[in-house]
Amino acid sequence: MNRGIKLMGTLINLLNLDHPKLLSVKQEVTENVLGSFPRLYQSYFHNRAYPTFYFHTQEMELLVKNANKHYQEDVERVVAVAEQVVNRVFVFQEAWDMERSNIPVTFQGSIDWTYIPSDDPEWTYMLNRHRFFIPLGQAYLLTGDERYAKAFCELLWEWINTNSKQSTSASLTWRSIDAGIRSSNWIKAYDYFKNSPHFTTEIFEKMLLSLYEHAQFLASDFSNWQAISNWGVIENEALFELSIFLHEFRQASVWQTLSLHRLKQTAHLQIMNDGMHWEQSPMYHNEVLLCYLKTVHLSQSNGIDIDPLIIEATRKMAYADVFMAKPNHHQPMKGDSDSFDLRDIITRAAILLRDPFLKYRGYSTIDFGNLWEFGIEGMDIYHKLAAEKPQVLSMGFEDSGNYFMRSSWEKEALYLYFHCGQLGGGHGHADLFHIDVYAYGKEFLTDLGRYNYSDSSPLRRELKSAKSHNTSLVDGLDFTECIDTWGFGRIAAPLMTKWNSNELFDYVEGSHDGYLHLDDPVYTRRKIVFVKPFYWLLVDEFDCKGEHIFSQSFHFSPGEIEVNEFTKSCFTKNRNEANIHLIPINSTPFTAVLKEGNISYEYNQLDKNSSVHYEAKSTGPTALMQLIYPQRPFEKDFPTVETVEVYDLFGGQVDHKDAQAIKIHMPFLEEDHIIIICHKKPSLHRMSYCIDGTQIFGEVVLIKRKGAKEEVILIK
Repeated sequence: MNRGIKLMGTLINLLNLDHPKLLSVKQEVTENVLGSFPRLYQSYFHNRAYPTFYFHTQEMELLVKNANKHYQEDVERVVAVAEQVVNRVFVFQEAWDMERSNIPVTFQGSIDWTYIPSDDPEWTYMLNRHRFFIPLGQAYLLTGDERYAKAFCELLWEWINTNSKQSTSASLTWRSIDAGIRSSNWIKAYDYFKNSPHFTTEIFEKMLLSLYEHAQFLASDFSNWQAISNWGVIENEALFELSIFLHEFRQASVWQTLSLHRLKQTAHLQIMNDGMHWEQSPMYHNEVLLCYLKTVHLSQSNGIDIDPLIIEATRKMAYADVFMAKPNHHQPMKGDSDSFDLRDIITRAAILLRDPFLKYRGYSTIDFGNLWEFGIEGMDIYHKLAAEKPQVLSMGFEDSGNYFMRSSWEKEALYLYFHCGQLGGGHGHADLFHIDVYAYGKEFLTDLGRYNYSDSSPLRRELKSAKSHNTSLVDGLDFTECIDTWGFGRIAAPLMTKWNSNELFDYVEGSHDGYLHLDDPVYTRRKIVFVKPFYWLLVDEFDCKGEHIFSQSFHFSPGEIEVNEFTKSCFTKNRNEANIHLIPINSTPFTAVLKEGNISYEYNQLDKNSSVHYEAKSTGPTALMQLIYPQRPFEKDFPTVETVEVYDLFGGQVDHKDAQAIKIHMPFLEEDHIIIICHKKPSLHRMSYCIDGTQIFGEVVLIKRKGAKEEVILIK
């Protein structure tokens, strides 16, 4: 009884009993504090019409019916997760779990909330975020199985009783980011379990008091570091959510003012003008976007004004996702990122922003997760929303240095992603000049992922290094030094980028200062020409005086690859599917070496893959070039490639170090393409070059010939 009195007394003191909604409760408090107040307040809280979170209570029956009818696979999945949780078995595999796990961990009896398997505390942080309450709650509503509600109540009670903010284990269980995520999960879970007989008044009071403690913690914990970190967004979206959920509490208005001010500040600091998150990781770009989307959602649902800057940042981030997504809808594994499907996020953004452009790249109908996020009303909104095909295919995000080339919006499209931007902090990798290539329904060249955040695994640092990216190196040296999980030594900076895109071609180039510190400084530049919709020409230029070893690395998705012994071309060997050919076009002698390695499509998961590394030892300015040709399934008429001599205005042969040209015969088009690359910018009369009888002037030029017709296209 004393414990109950203390709980009720604390709760009463925290509530604003003069709140208009609580006048009847206040009367009961006055008449009989220990009698009816807890029950009455719980009843009021369960049945209040304001605020609105996610789906509406009155549509619950229809929501459950719809889910069981149209999302059977998802229903089976959440029920399977619920059974695991009932048996205290934990595997983190929910959508957008930041650090997934694949090996089940089982607790016999009480849970050790500080347990660290495999020397990776990220697992412990995931455990304490309580994301598993969401599928557990969905399974409860879908099946009515009270075991699920009982498990929720037991775990919630157990966690609150054993994890004091002041305990010595708080560094594992009370990090501010985890406190924020946990708060959001409790709030969402509350709507799932509130009508269960297992959800007693004492558990209800315990939960509210703990959420109050979470809110006070989040309100007091905000630094300049958090303002520029994804943590600051995640924590303050949760604080905003808490201010609405606990709006009858005396401090709620303070929390709301603080959280909205901080969310505006983080949007201003963290989101670049092009819509990309500065940390250069699609994974955390989208974790931040999810938070802004939730902020927009809750403000719309509850009539709360938020700064237009937050809404605009949300829209720009969602638009960035549209162009970032590969033809299979997955985000690139750039930086600390997993290969996740972006359609659920884009669908959510389309509903909230009522945006037909976004719907075109979302799901055709609302997905299971968003059904629970928006209810039947959201399903109707999405169904009625038109889908508008984007008019632009390729896009350069020049503020962040991310460039996306695309031949169409179809799943068979050709797609190349190129990066030449700032590192992006601890979640960034040494990936200047990195490219991803996807074509005809297949992923070919890819980032290798992140694997985990543990310094105990050498793979962590290896996967962050330049050697693990599709880029160029000088003397085998990393242009950016990765010291450990989060630390860097010397960091290369991008120096210059150029982007040009039209219906005939895309062109991008970039450079960095990663080798200017050498005794013989090397200025390195990468150029990529996309001749639509067929192939890319990749050119790596190294400007220096002395002798160096210049190399290119290409990492493939899992599958068999082969290198031709004579031409050194590298190609995949997919039967009855698309393939890709890397065709080197170099005047300098070079080697090609195949290697086996590892790729991580999601946190804590490894697969085997292969890579090819081209290497040339040369003195002075050197260029390494590759024709990247995706081959359609069953394509037989393969292009042939040959070098073409370049002559100056007076008929003198031009040194390959100054300019090179290649001729690509396209048999299925009955067309020849000649591409001229000037390694030195033309600046004199004599540098108006002649190639195969045609005079040109420009740094990058494409000549198309078909029969007697010729078209000269100035690219740069």
